[in-house]
Amino acid sequence: MTTADSIREHAISLARSGVEPPEAIRELEASSGGRRVAVVRARQQLLSSPDEPDDQANARAVALLDELLGRLPV
Repeated sequence: MTTADSIREHAISLARSGVEPPEAIRELEASSGGRRVAVVRARQQLLSSPDEPDDQANARAVALLDELLGRLPV
């Protein structure tokens, strides 16, 4: 499993669990190790699978990753 896969799965899990966004973003930041490319790839993977059974969780996961990307250095 790649780092991007791990981040994607963690983002979906957090989105489904209803963890408050600030806490979820902190968890994702810690799990990503600041690897911006892996976060971008995880986001792309979520966006490329619109036929997932839980579209709302995917949308929340993308929003969490967007917020995380805003915090990571370019």
